[in-house]
Formats: sequence, C-alpha cells, structure tokens
Amino acid sequence: MKQKAHRTYMTTRAQYKDAKKFDHAQFDAFCTKIYTEGYKDGRNSVPGADVNEVMAVIGNIKGIGTKKLEDIRASIETIFTGGETA
Repeated sequence: MKQKAHRTYMTTRAQYKDAKKFDHAQFDAFCTKIYTEGYKDGRNSVPGADVNEVMAVIGNIKGIGTKKLEDIRASIETIFTGGETA
C-alpha cells in the first residue's frame, strides 16, 4: 500500500512495538489520541454551513413568512451554539 505524502500522523515501527506493551489505560489513551486526530481531520475536510446562507434559501420557499423564518433560524442556531437558546 502506497503512503500518502500529506499525512501528518504515521505509526512508526517503534510506536507499534511500544503499543504492544501498553496496559489498558495506555492503550485507551493511544486510541483516543488517534480518534481525536481523525475527527479533527474529518471536521477540517468538510466546509461548515453558514446560517445566513441556509436562511436565505429557506426564505425563498413559498409559504414561509418572516415569523416562521425567525422560528426556523432560532431552531437552527441552537445546533451551532451547542443547544443553548439565545
């Protein structure tokens, strides 16, 4: 398998040997670190959504008035603020 040149994290032979000797806590920490790095890479590879662009598209739907549009905006913004309402 050919390695990709743009990768920032590659497991070396020394890391592999060390991982074989890990206890449960060390192995969990190692796996968590790998997962976290992968999650960050995944989040960075997907462009975020702009609430204003989403609202502009929703506003073009026939039957959606200003009051309903504001209700939708409030609901959508809770996703971006972690569930906190303004």
